[in-house]
Amino acid sequence: MPLIYTWVSQISSSLLQAPVDIQELDQFQEYGKTYFYIQLLYDPVVVVVGAGPVGLFTALLLAQKGIKVIVYETGSGIDQSPRAVVYFPAVLEEFSKAGILEAVIAAGEKRCEGVDWRDRDGKVIAGIDPPLEDPHYVVVLAQPEFCEVILDALVKTGNAEVHFNHRLQTLQQGDGFVEYHVESRESTLTGKCQYLVGADGGRSTVRRNLGIELEGYTWKDLLFVAVNFKYGLSELGWKAGNFIVDPEDWGVIVKRGKGRSWRIATGIRRAGASTDRINALDEATISVIKKRLCHMLPGDTSQIEYEAFAPYVVHQRCASSYIQGHVILAGDAAHLNNPTGGLGLTTGLLDAAHLGRSLLQILNEGASPELLQSYAETRRRIFREITDPMSTANLLRLHSQKPEDIKKREEFFKNLRDRKDMATILMAGLPDFALTSTSETKFDTYHEVTWFISVTKPDGWPTEKFIHEYKSVHAGMTRQAKEGGSPLRAYIQISNSKQTMKGGVRPEWDYVTRLTFPNLFIVHSSFQDPGYRATAGAHIFCRLGQEGCLARQVAKFSRSEKTSNTSVLMFHNRNEANDEYSQEWFEKRADGMTSIADGDENVVEYVLWRDIAPKNSDYFFRDTQFSGGSWHNYKAVEGFDFVDEDAAAAFLDCHRDEITERSTLQITVVIGEPDHIIRSDVS
Repeated sequence: MPLIYTWVSQISSSLLQAPVDIQELDQFQEYGKTYFYIQLLYDPVVVVVGAGPVGLFTALLLAQKGIKVIVYETGSGIDQSPRAVVYFPAVLEEFSKAGILEAVIAAGEKRCEGVDWRDRDGKVIAGIDPPLEDPHYVVVLAQPEFCEVILDALVKTGNAEVHFNHRLQTLQQGDGFVEYHVESRESTLTGKCQYLVGADGGRSTVRRNLGIELEGYTWKDLLFVAVNFKYGLSELGWKAGNFIVDPEDWGVIVKRGKGRSWRIATGIRRAGASTDRINALDEATISVIKKRLCHMLPGDTSQIEYEAFAPYVVHQRCASSYIQGHVILAGDAAHLNNPTGGLGLTTGLLDAAHLGRSLLQILNEGASPELLQSYAETRRRIFREITDPMSTANLLRLHSQKPEDIKKREEFFKNLRDRKDMATILMAGLPDFALTSTSETKFDTYHEVTWFISVTKPDGWPTEKFIHEYKSVHAGMTRQAKEGGSPLRAYIQISNSKQTMKGGVRPEWDYVTRLTFPNLFIVHSSFQDPGYRATAGAHIFCRLGQEGCLARQVAKFSRSEKTSNTSVLMFHNRNEANDEYSQEWFEKRADGMTSIADGDENVVEYVLWRDIAPKNSDYFFRDTQFSGGSWHNYKAVEGFDFVDEDAAAAFLDCHRDEITERSTLQITVVIGEPDHIIRSDVS
């Protein structure tokens, strides 16, 4: 059982009533007071530093399952400053799992009308208007009120204590435990726990104790300001979410709860670049913000009631590591980004969902602590590859005057107005789907996905019938669907010749289908399309129980001036369910193979993909011919295209050791002729 040692001036009634055993070890007198050195026998398995939304939600997930948790918070209570206000569907799903969704909705307000981009005069430039039957919605609720909901649920578990006015000083790690030192107004506590979670914000003491760096940059030329205000904006026809586009008078105006409660986040250009923290605004800056808001909004803006102004410096930064021993980072302690689009809190709460699940599997189910390394790599990759670039694009879209950003902005709005461009609409309307790593029902809306499917002749079918059904009938159906507006971007059929690579395994497939879609969400949605279900979805042309994977491109090298006549696909086998390549492996592999491909003029193209197949493939493929397939056998795919078959054979023979990493990798290899049914450069 972990111990806490402390000097206290009195053994208070709160200590006597706490779920601890107290043993007095020593005492001394000073200035008329008697100080006791006591040993508290307590059983916190996990200590969470930081009582913000991420720390409290992590603690709640653990305490609900019987894990003893202590939360330490430097502040005197829940932080009341203007913060995030929107909770997206992927986060709401986690609230539902935790049994707090109804309480969050009751405290806030459900909204489902979409979002608009407006100019500085309030005129709508473009918008997203979800269909009436769309089941997705957001909840708007000020962060302090949300934290109160979580805190109430946490205390009711009976497995947690939350101590305000307690500041972490230092920590040291031992063999399977963390010793920490916390200072309060009355005393200094020394305690031990099995795991310590650092959710203590951008200036994290936990992270600094670990010596972990925040990599990235600061928006030095902008001072961000969040303002809480009350105004009847809904009655004037504004949606709950509004992006204001202007080189100077830009901002984000969002509803922050029930009634007339709203918030604007905007920025003021600063003459002197600085990263210093700013605690208050001068009257001149406040006047600029008020004037800006009054110009943006319709109606009698003299009726605006201003409640709170909060200046802050904004960063795009990520911790170099999310874990060190038994100490784990989450939320702003691990990553920071600008607030445009509400992705910071969303990413942090989804950190908590993943971390809570991993810790529960370790503590309650005896799973390997390696799960925490998987948490750290997965959540760090999501921030770096999605949250960071997406939030940066959101901000630049509002105010940047660089030619390349203006071009992207114009293309973005054009795509939004084109109701057929579902990829842009989904990416902008459901960004959180790409940020979750725990949902079994929310699918990535951000990354292009390539789907590899094995194709094998059905037993008893003549070869001629099989080839006709696959190469002619099915290919024809797909071409016709593309002409009718199918979101499919590319379709290649690759034959599986008798050739193979030494050190690799040739599968007993006849072909591999390679399909490219805008994202996973669209793949899943396409299964429900009546047109697909009546044609290609009902067409059985190969043996069922297919193998393959859904994968996201990590790296690509291409010589566009040359034509490919031979394709090689390398599927990297999984040894067990949690067998994954690390981010470091992908980076090193991409660099190494790209360099080799660049050095051989017969290589037309090289692509490296990471498997992103949904863990719950039964749900993803339900009611389709793919539901009985094996979609988790491969953790990565590599594709090489060559000018001809001889060039492919020579390359594989020459670089076999590098490809197989001296026979340490298990790789399934397909070598054959590519047939481009739909080319990616054809709209």
